[in-house]
Amino acid sequence: MQPSRPVPTPPADPAAAWASVSMHLPRAHGLHATQGMAATLGLLGPLPTLAAAELAAMDDRGRLEAGLDVFMVEAFLRRHRAVLSSQDRGALETSTTAVAEVLDIPPILTYPLYIRENPSAPERQRRFTPLAAEARFIRMHRLIEDEMDRLLPVLTAVPVAFDPLGALEAAMPALRAGFRLINRTMAGFRSPTRMPHHDFFVGFRPYYDSRKDPETQQVILEGPSGLQSAAYRMLAMRIGYRDASFDRWTDRLMRHQLPATRAALRSARADRDDGRSLLALCESLVGPLGDLPPLHPRYAPQLPRLFAAARAGAYVSPDIEASFARLNLVLGAWPSGAAHAPWPDAVPIPRPVDASGERALTHLREIEAMIFGFQMEHAATAADQIGTEHGTGGTSGVEFLLLATFRRAFPLLWVDL
Repeated sequence: MQPSRPVPTPPADPAAAWASVSMHLPRAHGLHATQGMAATLGLLGPLPTLAAAELAAMDDRGRLEAGLDVFMVEAFLRRHRAVLSSQDRGALETSTTAVAEVLDIPPILTYPLYIRENPSAPERQRRFTPLAAEARFIRMHRLIEDEMDRLLPVLTAVPVAFDPLGALEAAMPALRAGFRLINRTMAGFRSPTRMPHHDFFVGFRPYYDSRKDPETQQVILEGPSGLQSAAYRMLAMRIGYRDASFDRWTDRLMRHQLPATRAALRSARADRDDGRSLLALCESLVGPLGDLPPLHPRYAPQLPRLFAAARAGAYVSPDIEASFARLNLVLGAWPSGAAHAPWPDAVPIPRPVDASGERALTHLREIEAMIFGFQMEHAATAADQIGTEHGTGGTSGVEFLLLATFRRAFPLLWVDL
């Protein structure tokens, strides 16, 4: 007869105790598969109670890491439908509520928390599984988010510079290098070696799904989504993207972000709406867009030009179109059920520009090709790894992502007159 496993003694400090439980999750993942939930709960030990006052006494970094610990354990136990003792259930509910209250975010693990606040040192990284793919997923996403953060000040400075055209010229080397790195990294998620489909789809992706009623399976708290990447949304607004769908999802998902990030998102939108974006720079050169919509099915014929620009700048993988064909995705087909604004009776005619203005317009087209390349790499990755399943935020998955092919920051630079 095997001796019973001793129940671990948690540290006296509740935050340290939650960290200890969280770091046991990779072992718990395997233990659950081989020995069941009873052995798993024995490994995790009695859950500690973390109160709001204890969280409030920590520094910012400590609060974020404690929140990540609590939410990851909650997601693990919820995924495996763990039946907890009344003591453990009370400790979990108290701690989850306290984290949500102090951090001012919903009481569920989110993409920003799992990716952005996860310590980068491998020995301290919070993970659900021992899978190498999960560690790569965190590191690769962190690289993308961090690079977007580095590009944000570059884009923010251009439209408010004393010489915007000169500032745009100076910004191009950093933007080119940054988006090439971002887009190559996103393409790496399709590698069956780096990110095996089973490891991603069955291994760790479900841990940050929505919270559902256990009986009806109705979603009672939305889970995270890649759309919650605040850095991407701020980049897009600094460039000038502004359609109603984009703004509606920014509002809907903003509440999952930490307060400082919500403030930064609002600031980016206010600057865009007040004319401090690359779109405003474009309009200063060629004239107002009038009623030309930023999102419309009539932009489908522009896809070959955008793909050509993205390929020329090395912003998409050489085989990206073959990837879409292999996955039976038809580019240029307006998603079913998606509404759109009416096409205007008259399209504005761009003003003629001098040589310096034409060079600036060439740069703006290239910037649109950069973010178009990212959107295509993202859509191909989602199609490859998720297929037709819904995204974690409840959207229609790949079909929703393909809506981006009809989105333009500078439609007057692409539309055929």
